[in-house]
Amino acid sequence: MKVSLIQFQSGPDKAENLERSLGFLKDALKGKPDLVIFPEYHMHVPDYANPDKTAAEAEPVDGPFVQQLSSVMKGSGAYLLTNIAEKNSYALRPFNTSVLVDSMGIVCGKYRKTHLFDAYSMKESSIFEPGRMQVKPFGIGKTNIGSLICYDLRFPEPSRILRITGASILSYQAGWFSGKRKLDTWRNLLVSRATENGAFVLATAQCGEKFTGHSMVVSPYGDIIKELDNSEGILTVEIDMDMVQKYLEEVPVLKERRLDLYDVSGF
Repeated sequence: MKVSLIQFQSGPDKAENLERSLGFLKDALKGKPDLVIFPEYHMHVPDYANPDKTAAEAEPVDGPFVQQLSSVMKGSGAYLLTNIAEKNSYALRPFNTSVLVDSMGIVCGKYRKTHLFDAYSMKESSIFEPGRMQVKPFGIGKTNIGSLICYDLRFPEPSRILRITGASILSYQAGWFSGKRKLDTWRNLLVSRATENGAFVLATAQCGEKFTGHSMVVSPYGDIIKELDNSEGILTVEIDMDMVQKYLEEVPVLKERRLDLYDVSGF
């Protein structure tokens, strides 16, 4: 399976973000990937000093931002995972939402960020409404992917639920803010989620001064197969899905869980 992670630096202008994204997407599709992923805040980087701007920029899942990306996907043979500020009909604050588009340009899944980044003096909950959707895998061709967003990475339970319900790939779309220890934490948690679940981890990040960048692909063994720096670019990797079963035969982390003592499958 071939995956392409687009490391992107979103700006304040949504129209410009879309125009540049269409160019990156067309370039990525030239390599005939099975899956393309953009990072969190792809459509719009929130301004914590002006939360109303994000609400004003928000769109429904079938709005023009996703529609124009979807039009490029038609006949591509690939799936696309993007991220938007999703308009919320029931509250002033939008959702932070990942949207999955299939090779016919049809939206076939979405996930709303569960854990909002209220940490390090940031308060993402002042901008977004927390998602209340139960996590579930999405089918992409012959395999399943679990979609999570940024701060979700610090909570192991959603990734385990996704894994035991069939996801062999875990995706983390992130705007991982830079700071002391932040890059080390990003790497360490991604490797942990891969090895504890026996899954591939695809981590796609914003880059630039505010963010860490360092999008990467991590194998079930915890090997960082490929990693970018903090510049824009496209990371393309062929991953061997047979490695997932091989790892679980050698390290049966799912089979040997003590379900008599703890169990998250009854969520």
